[in-house]
Amino acid sequence: MNDLFPKIMLSRSDGVIDLAWGHPSDNLHPLNDLKPAIDAIFTNQEISALQYSGYQGYGPLIESLSQYLSEEKSYTKTINPEELYIGYGASHGLDLACTLFTGEGNTVLVEEPSYYLVRQILIDHRLNIVGVPTDSEGMQIENLEQIIESLKGDVKLLYLIPSFHNPMGSVMSLERREKIIELAKEHDFLIAADEAYHLLYYGDPPPPTMATLDNSSTGCVVSLGSFSKILAPGIKLGWVQSKPNLVDKFTNSGSNFSGGNNNFAGAIVDIAIRKGILSKHVTRLKNTYKSRMEIMSAALKTHIPDAEFLMPQGGYYFWIKFPEEIDAMALEKLALNEGVTLRPGVAFSGQSLFPNYIRLCFALSDIEDISEGIHRLAQAYYKYVSG
Repeated sequence: MNDLFPKIMLSRSDGVIDLAWGHPSDNLHPLNDLKPAIDAIFTNQEISALQYSGYQGYGPLIESLSQYLSEEKSYTKTINPEELYIGYGASHGLDLACTLFTGEGNTVLVEEPSYYLVRQILIDHRLNIVGVPTDSEGMQIENLEQIIESLKGDVKLLYLIPSFHNPMGSVMSLERREKIIELAKEHDFLIAADEAYHLLYYGDPPPPTMATLDNSSTGCVVSLGSFSKILAPGIKLGWVQSKPNLVDKFTNSGSNFSGGNNNFAGAIVDIAIRKGILSKHVTRLKNTYKSRMEIMSAALKTHIPDAEFLMPQGGYYFWIKFPEEIDAMALEKLALNEGVTLRPGVAFSGQSLFPNYIRLCFALSDIEDISEGIHRLAQAYYKYVSG
């Protein structure tokens, strides 16, 4: 087989423990659990699964997802089918939002730090990217207000990750969510909320999604959900939650007119929801990831007491601060020599901020590798400190 065309995005070197990539664990993919769902499509002669989809997505999935989210305690209200659009994932939803609601040269606000791969989507749309300072509760409202005023109405889009932030692992408070929605209504911009980790909470649920909190009549929020983190990224499906009039804009976008979205994957996920496969799998993920998170926290405290971090309550990530004199990019090279990878903090900033921060992912590796990975990171850290 030609290695120039790999099967998957992530390629790991033998003997190297990967704490850098924000990918789900291979050994948690629900291959056996999904087999009955796939078999049911053929047993029931579900021919529609092999046909072009409706513009809003696979109809039965829209209905089953509506019920699933309505029964999920972190949503707190009924989510109607008219409030959902089925797409290819959170990044696809953001890309479509940029196409539908922004134009070249418009300004988009993002958190500092923010998900590093989203920046290319914004660059592709030739948007002016402006960072907003954050703290443990999300965007700092006073700074956000000052930036909006200074831009004199040019803001068209605000991108944020309110629940179990990437990279910070933090949860935006309910008060700040509501205040940002009020600012969006006042200044007429759209909020694109990346809620890919919203359902992966390991204690109390986070506040409701931004779209759930949107109390405007015509809508100022699109919440971007994804099955990549709660089922499998290879399914390549997600959803947009918003007011029906905004969902209509996604439904009527040009890319849909050539055949809609992935009906076959939609049929699989629909059956997975109706048979309880998804719910069971999410519970398994939450239990497993919580254990891995606790192991990583304990290992960091034991082996690298200089590492400062807030304990995440969900998601995938630790956001770790080292003393100011530490250069995380130099530490990354030493860590790789020790056989462990990490993601330097500057990768998450458009302004080269956070030079002494790193992000570690606890989702991809098992408990033994996490413990050994932190041990290797500690060896690299103390080599760096000792010069």
